[in-house]
Amino acid sequence: MHILQGKVLEPVSASQCRLIDNASVVIGDDGRIQEVLSGRKPNGKTIGDEGCWILPGFIDAHLHMPQWDRRGIDGLPLGQWQQTVGYPAEARLRDPRVARDLAEQFVSGMIANGTTTIAAFGSPFSQEVDGTFDVLAKRGLRAIYGMTLSDIGMPAELTHSADAALDDSRALCAKWHGAENGRLLYALSPRASIRCSERLMRGAAALADMLHCYLQTHVAESLEELSEVRQMYSPAVDEIEVFDDAGLLTPRTLLAHGVFLDHQERRQVAKKGCAIIHCPTANFFRASGLMDYVAHRADGIRIALGSSIAGGPDPFMPRVAVQGLNTAKAIKVHTLPRLAYQVPTPAEAWYTLTKRAAEALGLSDRIGSIAAGYEADCLVVRPEPWIAGLSEDQQVSALLYTLTPAQIEHVFVAGRELHV
Repeated sequence: MHILQGKVLEPVSASQCRLIDNASVVIGDDGRIQEVLSGRKPNGKTIGDEGCWILPGFIDAHLHMPQWDRRGIDGLPLGQWQQTVGYPAEARLRDPRVARDLAEQFVSGMIANGTTTIAAFGSPFSQEVDGTFDVLAKRGLRAIYGMTLSDIGMPAELTHSADAALDDSRALCAKWHGAENGRLLYALSPRASIRCSERLMRGAAALADMLHCYLQTHVAESLEELSEVRQMYSPAVDEIEVFDDAGLLTPRTLLAHGVFLDHQERRQVAKKGCAIIHCPTANFFRASGLMDYVAHRADGIRIALGSSIAGGPDPFMPRVAVQGLNTAKAIKVHTLPRLAYQVPTPAEAWYTLTKRAAEALGLSDRIGSIAAGYEADCLVVRPEPWIAGLSEDQQVSALLYTLTPAQIEHVFVAGRELHV
């Protein structure tokens, strides 16, 4: 049993974060939160004190493990960056020792940044994906992970036949989906519509349906990508139609980026129950475009946030959330009438980092909240003390904008404390 002591920040809706002063969060031996007390300390040794805050663990719903040590390489548009940085980073993971070392670094980086749940792409090599799952199992991180699938338009060393890729995926999913009491989950991971044959996309959709696992891919990330889609299919065809025809749009599908989806496409995504993973730091860093979060939200799409490492440079999810707010503010500047464009608040940013992200991943019955019955995926942090003297709304805002990884003192997943 663990007893966490501090101020609880509990995002309860897009408009409200509940703050509980002088709280004690009691974690049972089963890894679930037993109770959240205010003003009363149960007997036992506590972690934290009155200067600490207790937060839900951060959820990063889109990133690439092979690119962990390629962050911050600027000056290249997306396509050129993939060719010169992203693809070579994947290719080296054919060596299992390199892959294992990088997986350990990656998990340590996630823990250091307070990320307790990831949805990430691996390499196209089944041995790497199996080894990374093994690291995730031993280190305790919560993860949705999968082998990247691509059989056209890629360097030869990253290309496999559709049948071979699907066979490997089936075996990996059978081994890891639902492992560690459901902490580890598998995602069939077609790279993109322009990097997968129809056979591979349809096969991935059928396999995910049969095995009840996730699907993840990229959509409408850049104008360059959209141009390739039209050249490959038809000027009148969009990626959402391509994915829908292949059976890839499901309630367990995670669509990364979605920068250039129009209203009709967004409505189709919402109708199918897919989640869009908003990656504002990556979209800005690669100068791909500015995704209109407010429009996606208005069209009823489930939304989570992603760092998109290493297309994005920063793994610290509060800074990703801040960039999301800044992107919405930038769009508002160019929207008429401005008063009609409702920029999300810091409270909504916290909600999207945690509870809304858990909902988007279909995990909101387990994680995303500091409340009795939830698995204890949470952080104990020590922010600057002046924040506690502000009004509650100001506290919520100041914490989002000033929190740093160095202020994270303890990280828990399913009640187990994780260590860098």
